[in-house]
Amino acid sequence: MQEDEDFDIEAHSDEARPLNRKKLLLFVLPIVIVIGLSAGLFYVFNNSYSNNSGNYNVIKKAASDGKSADSVTVFYDLPEVTSALKTDNTSDKKRLRIRLNLELNSIEDTQTIEILTPKIIDAVIAHTIELTPREVSGSGGLYWLKEELLYRINLITNPIRVSNLNFRAFEVEDVDNIK
Repeated sequence: MQEDEDFDIEAHSDEARPLNRKKLLLFVLPIVIVIGLSAGLFYVFNNSYSNNSGNYNVIKKAASDGKSADSVTVFYDLPEVTSALKTDNTSDKKRLRIRLNLELNSIEDTQTIEILTPKIIDAVIAHTIELTPREVSGSGGLYWLKEELLYRINLITNPIRVSNLNFRAFEVEDVDNIK
């Protein structure tokens, strides 16, 4: 019988001890924190999951003149562009501040435009930095700049066609008056 009692004692000592909550938290809590941080960082830095729906407005056109009722016009806002203008006099520095709006024919085109925005802004700056205040003054200069920028933007966004370019803001200002 003595052997049976020893066997029972050994059986009771092999039973699982209750988990210590401190040890459990010590191992599980860092894992949960790492998973939470990685999911949060993925959400913040991944554009497809971000809450940024783009800066555009959509207008549905009514069916007329043989066009389908599904045609839309999308107005995509570009960020403000500021560039220095060329001047003959080094003391008279001027800069151009413009905000552009692109007209597109499809909502799906906004994704491509959003990807190409840095390239579009670079082309706008590269073109406007070579202009003088005289070239952009008046309605003729503004019209010429609009047509030239539209041509350059369409070269960048090809095969997507930007149907029109609108100025949301256009300002030639003295650099000395800003400070």
